[in-house]
Parts: sequence; structure tokens; C-alpha cells
Amino acid sequence: MKKKYNILFIITDQQRKDTLGCYDNELIRTPHIDKLAAEGIQFNKAYCESPICMPSRATLHTGKKAIHHGVTHHNDSMRPDEQTIAHVLAEKGYVTKCIGKMHLTSQQHRGREESIADWRDGVYKEWQGPYYGYQTADLILGHSNSLVGHYGNWLREHYPEARHRFVVENMEKLPVSSGQGVYNNDIPESLHSSSFVGDRTVKFLQDMKESGKPFFCFASFPDPHWPIMPPKAYYEMYDDVAMPPQAPDNGEADKHNYPRQFGMLKRDKKNAYDGGGHYVNDQTEIEAIMRPYWGAVSWIDVQVGKMLQTLKELEMEEDTIVIFTTDHGEYMGAHGMMAKGGFVWEELINVPLIIRCPDLIPAGQRTDALFSFIDVVPTLLDLLEVAPSTLAPDGVSQKSVLTGDREMLRDRLTVTHFGKGDASMNPDIHSLITPEWKLNYYAGDDNGELYNLKEDPQEMNNLYHDPGLESLQRELIRKLLDELILVKDKSYEHRIKDADRYGKHAMHYEEWKSELEGV
Repeated sequence: MKKKYNILFIITDQQRKDTLGCYDNELIRTPHIDKLAAEGIQFNKAYCESPICMPSRATLHTGKKAIHHGVTHHNDSMRPDEQTIAHVLAEKGYVTKCIGKMHLTSQQHRGREESIADWRDGVYKEWQGPYYGYQTADLILGHSNSLVGHYGNWLREHYPEARHRFVVENMEKLPVSSGQGVYNNDIPESLHSSSFVGDRTVKFLQDMKESGKPFFCFASFPDPHWPIMPPKAYYEMYDDVAMPPQAPDNGEADKHNYPRQFGMLKRDKKNAYDGGGHYVNDQTEIEAIMRPYWGAVSWIDVQVGKMLQTLKELEMEEDTIVIFTTDHGEYMGAHGMMAKGGFVWEELINVPLIIRCPDLIPAGQRTDALFSFIDVVPTLLDLLEVAPSTLAPDGVSQKSVLTGDREMLRDRLTVTHFGKGDASMNPDIHSLITPEWKLNYYAGDDNGELYNLKEDPQEMNNLYHDPGLESLQRELIRKLLDELILVKDKSYEHRIKDADRYGKHAMHYEEWKSELEGV
């Protein structure tokens, strides 16, 4: 009888790749994720397909490019009948469970399971799933919101007196002008959203050991996304550590071969792209924000350690594929930018990706093979020897790279950052990435970006329109067009645009006072 492997899929939100020790950061403390990398394969050149939360998460579940699953912006929702890897595995007898932040549907609009307004009205008070193929769900909505979702219900039922600690008026806000909120707080570690994800995942693993059934568990941390608010000990963990320098602002706004978006965003401070990316030039502020951001990552590492230790204690290590990644990166001061959106620098699109399964994947591998998020679903299904069934993924299985049989499968991949509104001012940005080169094509603009990533990993020297590289630039544009044309016929559009009532990620007293006052 064929052995059935489990999957534990661990994902964070908006995490820079270089915030892990295994990715050459000698200052940060992430021993458990580092150990996971040493015991499996670690990708240096893994890329999200679209660098915004919801498009990226939909791709990780379907294996499709954003233009196919239809989620291209922050408030879009995946269509209700979209098939995911969880559907496929549930049909094959797997127990499927999601824990934490999913963000597959808009939190701003009623009628879907992640609607904050509907949760406030009690619509989903008794709901535990199913959700896009997951038989049961334990959702966290917003970012560390203590009043809605399964996390909020748990706090309301068991720790009602603690809910006020999550309101920003009861925290100490870091006095900086950039970013989207950094708060020192007295939230008990055991009640933090990252602890909720860690503890619920551990409990699920224990239940699965008793049942003896194969499982697919999606454990999703809302952190280190804004607002940055790890527990106090982790907020202060790096207070005495000198933060490493970031790729500097290169004055692109005033250079002739850069697209006009650089001037709009960096000089004129206008950004109509998702993510709230904005210009910052105060190095002291950047370092002050980076310290608690690192602390949030270290706190996540503690939770990952609990999960991995549980697998070991339950003797499930050999039978479980563990994958660790994030949905996209974060500028965190690089190139004079903060948050995400507006550009496609490596800090935003090049993400950590670690996969371990002692039975299937040789330990100690670190590879420069190109890996796109559209490859995640076909690769995992291939490892399980499960056919895609109702799925039609755009990616390819990279099982042969994981097993060490092939050094590289891809010679290129694409990334798309979708604009909003007036396309002449906020065009879609299409990137083509090869082992050596990166081309960023701005629709409707005569200028673009071209970097030699091997010689210029910080993307300081834009070679677009370089007379000596005309032939190379034309060839890369041709390959990019091939990629876009080949996928055009399968496009599906499902967009919901509306005012974002809950656009402030942190909880403010005026918005939540009725619940906080005991309703």
C-alpha cells in the first residue's frame, strides 16, 4: 500500500527573506526555522507571482497566476467555486484544516466567510468551515484583532478582560512618521495571535496522531505584517543590536531611464498601488521600526519550534512534508521605501522557501534554482503522487529539484504587480526573471528597469536603454510577451472594488467600542 505523506504548510505575512538566520542574517534569532532549512532544501530564488497578500495566497492555493484565479488586488475575492489543493486532498481522504490568516476573500464586504462586518453581527458565530476545501477552519481576521474571527471569539469567551489590551490607545506607539503602526504592548504571550496559530496547530497535530489519518494543515501567521506589535520581550529583543544597512535610495525619481512612477511615488509622494508603499529617508526611523519587526519574526520562530517539536515527539517527522514561506516581502527601508506596493524590488518579491521531508528530500540543500509560487501546488501534489484532479495549475512540479535529481527546471519566471485606476499613471508592472537578469516592464511607459542580478543584487544600476544591451533587452521583452500571451486566453476577472472601512489594520477604540464595552 502506497504511503500517504502529510503536509504542514507554514506561512507568514509580509516577511523579508533576509530576516532568517538561514538566509545569511547573523544577527537575528530564528534557530527553529534555520534547523528546518538545514534538514531540507532552501531556495534562494523563490518568487511570489504577485506581491500583494490576496493574489499571492490565492496562487499558493490554486497554482494559478493571478490573471487566472481573478484575485489581482487587495479587496478582490476568490470566486466561490475556485478549486484548491485542499479540495483535491480532501477528496483523497486527507483531513484538511486551516488556522490563522487566510485572506482568500475580502474582509471588507458582506456575504463571505472573512467579512469583518458579518462576524461583528454574529453571522459566523457557530461556523467552523468548510472553506475552500478545508473541512474546518480557525480564522484570524485583520491583524491581531481580538474581537472577530475564531481567535476573537476565543479571547471573548476565555479572556474577556484582555481584549482592551489590543486597542492601540492602550499601547505605546513608536513615534515615527513612516510605516503603518508599531506598538509596544502588554499583551500576554499566551494570548498573542502567533501563539494562537502555534497552539491550535500543535493541538491539530496531536489529534491527527490519534486518528491515524493523513492531513493537510495550513498554519498561517498574521505577522510580521503591520501593525508591528510582538509581545513585549520580543519587541525589545533587538534594542541593543545595530541594524544592517539597507539598499539605499538611488535617486531614481530624477534619472532619465526610470518610469514616471518613481517620480510620482518618491518625489511627489503619490501611490495608487495596493500595499501602502511610501517613501522614507530617515535611517533612524528605519532602524527603530526594523527592531520590533525582527522581534515579530523571532516570536514566530518560537511557534514554529513548537510545531516541529510536536512532530518529532509524535514520531511524524518522517511522514510529514513541512513547507515554510511567506506571501510576499517588505521594503523595510530598502531603496528608501516602507511597506509594500508600487515597485518590484527583490526585497518585495524574492521570498523565503524551505521544504523538508526526510523520507523524500535530501537534507542540507541550498539551491539557486528559480521557483515560482505557481509551482507550489503541482510540486506538493507530485510529492504526494496525487493527480491535480479538478485543478488546472499554471506551474510545473519541481519534485526533481527537491529530490536532487535536477539542478534547475526553469530558465525564467514572471511576476506581475497590478496597478489601479488610470493605467497611464498606475500601469501593471510585469517582471521577467532569469538566473542572471531581471526586466521590469511598465505598460505604456517608454522606460523600464533592467538589472544584472548576479553583478548588481541590490538593483542599483538600471541598464534599461543601455546601448550595449539593446539586443538583450529586446530578447527579454520578447520572452516576457510570450509568457503573457500564452496565459491571456485563460484569464478570469472577479474584482470587487469598494471603500475599505477596515483599512486601518490596528484596532482603534472608536471603531470597536461597542464590543469593548461588553456587548
